[in-house]
Amino acid sequence: MELEVTKLSLTEWISITQNKDIIIPITLHTTSGSMLPVIRIKEDTVIVIPCELKDAHIGDIVLIRKLDTSAGVVLHRLYRIKNGKIITLGDNMRQPDNEENVEMLLGRAISITGPRKNIDCESRLQRILGKIIVYTYRLRPIIFFMRRVFCKLDRVIRKTKAHG
Repeated sequence: MELEVTKLSLTEWISITQNKDIIIPITLHTTSGSMLPVIRIKEDTVIVIPCELKDAHIGDIVLIRKLDTSAGVVLHRLYRIKNGKIITLGDNMRQPDNEENVEMLLGRAISITGPRKNIDCESRLQRILGKIIVYTYRLRPIIFFMRRVFCKLDRVIRKTKAHG
């Protein structure tokens, strides 16, 4: 027997997929900029499938239950796993999220699509890029500072060339 599900609420999806043997994808749109520029607010579509911790890798974009948020869930990168706890990190966030129990892991993104965007989250390249984003997290302030310095320097050089 085949079952075609056209539309499920997040709550229904969580209830149905609690048994991780049932793999029903869900389509999500983000309402915050925490994953910019990879996932654009309300513009990109993220397909998530249920998963267990053994199926998720550091750098993967995962959906976790976060009861302290208005949506009740967060779609961030898996940043760290330690002592039965998981820590996630938004690409556009300054600090990692608070640790959560592994049971709060609901699923992982398998694709992100949008205007001029089609990302296969399971590809080797995307897994490597996810790890790079996670492992260079502590360098972000330096990278952003250097970018500002180089932009200012570029403006000064252009202005100097224009005047003389």
